[in-house]
Amino acid sequence: MLKELYEKNYYQLNITQPDPTIFDVGALIGETVLFFKDKFPQAKIVAFEPSPRSFALLKKNVSQNKLTQVKLINAAVVQKSGKTDFYISKSNSEPWGRGDSLKIGRFNDKFQSKVVQVSTVQLSSYMKGHIDLLKLDIEGAETEVIQEIEPKLHLVRNIILEFHASPYNLENKLPTILNILHRNGFKTKFYISQWPIPRFGVNIALIILPLLKIDEFWIRVYATLQNRHSFH
Repeated sequence: MLKELYEKNYYQLNITQPDPTIFDVGALIGETVLFFKDKFPQAKIVAFEPSPRSFALLKKNVSQNKLTQVKLINAAVVQKSGKTDFYISKSNSEPWGRGDSLKIGRFNDKFQSKVVQVSTVQLSSYMKGHIDLLKLDIEGAETEVIQEIEPKLHLVRNIILEFHASPYNLENKLPTILNILHRNGFKTKFYISQWPIPRFGVNIALIILPLLKIDEFWIRVYATLQNRHSFH
């Protein structure tokens, strides 16, 4: 992940102030937290990670690197607070694998994964003021979370969202996400890996890639709030 962040410039950051507030949702073991802190040492970061094994390493990485102004939340973000099932890898060599998710998918089922109970929170309950960047990498829960935080989107300046397209999770719909973002004043652009693609290319990819048996893939959505007057 660090190679993608630094060498391939996966995350293009539209941030000018030295002390941004960043929400890292789906922080995994902390690569993106370290990246954000490297770019903005004075940043205030709130990082969410539900996997108990990944969270333990996230906490260790933050501690060993002596990072300050980083708040860690061991919970999944969903529409309701409480508890839920969470699929984690059975592998001991890579216990924080790509199959860790709230959703059943190609890389997580009862044969490849084990189920643990994790805490859940509403992301909107943490959104109490100005947020310079909201990063969402939540393995298929993007639509329900964007719906849940819509009343608070005016607080967010920039969003980096990893959309996980999967035939196993048809409730996750990119058009729904984009409709919410656009009606709340966000301008969007799209990438697959490090390559930019136009909106019509996104529509084609959603049709063509499954036909090529590439049944799970990721589209990175960058969204920037255009109406600065509503942002305070």
